[in-house]
Amino acid sequence: MMIKRGFLGFLCFGAMLGFAGIAGAEPITQNTDPNTILPAHSVVCGNSAYTAENSYYRAFDLYGLGIPASAIRSVQFGIQAASAFGPQVVFVKFYTLASTLELANLVQIGSTLTVPIQGQQTSLLTVPLNPNLSFDTQDQIVVEINSPDGAETGAVFYMGSNAAGQSAPSYIYAPDCGLTEITDFADIGYPNVHIVMTLDVGVCGDGLAEAHAGETCDDGNTDSGDGCDANCTVTACGNGVATDGETCDDGNLVSGDGCDMNCTPTGCGNNVVTDGEACDDGNTVGGDGCDSNCTVTACGNGVVTQGEACDDGNLVNGDGCDANCTPTGCGNSIVTGGELCDDGNTVGGDGCDGNCLNPACGNGFVGVGETCDDGNDTNGDGCDVNCTATGCGNGVLTEGEVCEDGNTADGDGCDSNCTPSVCGNGIKTGTEECDDGNTDDGDGCDSNCKLPACGNAILNEGEACDDGNNSSGDGCDSDCSLTACGNGILTLGEECDDGNDVDGDGCDATCKSTGCGNGIVTDGEACDDGNDVDGDGCDSNCKATACGNGVVTEGEQCDDGNTTAGDGCDANCRAESNGEGGAGGAGGGAGGGGENVEGGCNCSVAGESDTKTNMGLFGALFAALLVPFRRRRRSAQA
Repeated sequence: MMIKRGFLGFLCFGAMLGFAGIAGAEPITQNTDPNTILPAHSVVCGNSAYTAENSYYRAFDLYGLGIPASAIRSVQFGIQAASAFGPQVVFVKFYTLASTLELANLVQIGSTLTVPIQGQQTSLLTVPLNPNLSFDTQDQIVVEINSPDGAETGAVFYMGSNAAGQSAPSYIYAPDCGLTEITDFADIGYPNVHIVMTLDVGVCGDGLAEAHAGETCDDGNTDSGDGCDANCTVTACGNGVATDGETCDDGNLVSGDGCDMNCTPTGCGNNVVTDGEACDDGNTVGGDGCDSNCTVTACGNGVVTQGEACDDGNLVNGDGCDANCTPTGCGNSIVTGGELCDDGNTVGGDGCDGNCLNPACGNGFVGVGETCDDGNDTNGDGCDVNCTATGCGNGVLTEGEVCEDGNTADGDGCDSNCTPSVCGNGIKTGTEECDDGNTDDGDGCDSNCKLPACGNAILNEGEACDDGNNSSGDGCDSDCSLTACGNGILTLGEECDDGNDVDGDGCDATCKSTGCGNGIVTDGEACDDGNDVDGDGCDSNCKATACGNGVVTEGEQCDDGNTTAGDGCDANCRAESNGEGGAGGAGGGAGGGGENVEGGCNCSVAGESDTKTNMGLFGALFAALLVPFRRRRRSAQA
């Protein structure tokens, strides 16, 4: 930055105007000529395009003149030139000063006044205080006119001055040009630059309208809203006094400067269209033609109105809110990002699936006929390439499956656990009685998938054999013991089988009923040659063939079971006679007459009736028949 300046005239000194009393008092100035602004006579920090930040100062000793600070009603300053384009303001500030004029010693009083600047040249601008400064001090009063940096807007402001003379120094502060402290113009080589500034110290409300003080009326009071307001201007919007019906009043009718021409704060909804607004209908209601951001109701104006789900202030798709004011996403009728289609819904099977991809297995959307769709063509990850859940029976062979026929039926070649229909796959099918998933025997289900039992063709613990049937006598009997006498199973050739080889218990070790003639010598038998033939060494009563065993065998005439003589059959098994020469037992000749001999055979006397003879023959015949009957009866009982 460089200090710019215009032509400088010669410095002339004048005195501060005196003070004759508050009522109708003359303005206070340090300028010999407080009304003339010379062209091309300003010093400013800036360049040809804009002016930088500059502050201009005057210090007034009002107390020394007997004037209270509260009497200040307005400040007037000169403007050499102000640009006629763009928004431009200056700030007016008041301070008290108790020591040397330095930034650190300034104590601001009142609020900063923001003053809009229109394009103008060599003019004077009066800024009323509103309300009047209400303070009392014996210190000096410092007035600052601050022109902000115009780099962004291209604003230009030149403070008004002349060379007619002054009674106190003029000061400048311009940090961009190295003047970082309040500096006297004379100290930087410009002693003839006297900034024009005047304070009006009259009193509004004294009944005297003082035009030079900016008064347009004075009704003798400081009430506002009664036609003449507390700053002695006619009650109206733009006079700097906010009265009934006004929410603000910045002393002008300029809109867009914070308080608009209808005395409402600049903003959407105050019925004044200002910069950045396309409309302003006096409210902040959306959807009535002019929305709450003062743009015409429409998608893309940044206001969500009826029928819109979102509105991000643009018509760009894919940024979160699409050009139809619906959130970016599948189903909003706008194809964005990774979408291949978008039919305005998330329904599948209508030509565009719910994830905005074309209908197909593997597009990540479960469509018609699909039980799952994980968006890939990998098998075994939970959803297989045919869009069915990974599992036996879905028609896709995956890890752990031996076969896959697309169903969970058993016995069709591939069972419901996806193993071939065979014994040992854990599925009971066909003629299987059980299937425990293995071909081990003795674990409850044998390797031929039959329950452990005699006759299942599996030799289990406790079985001597198992030929797969329950037939006996075929080598392996129905209790799975080898066909043999003593296994408890009665088979061909056995009369009995009591499961043991004990003799004499009813069924002997040869599986014949305990009895004489079965070939087993048991209690009461002297021998047993397995037949009922007499005279072969062991007679039919299981006694050794001999006289006295009760069986008449070859060479014996009789055998009464003993070898006692005199009982009719002697010890040699010869029939004994009766002592008279007659035959004993069998009788004598047919004509011989004999008698019964005590202890001998029953002999008849010749000539007697044949009845006894006949009875004797019948008895012998009966005895002969009785022997085999009794043997058979014992065998049956055994």
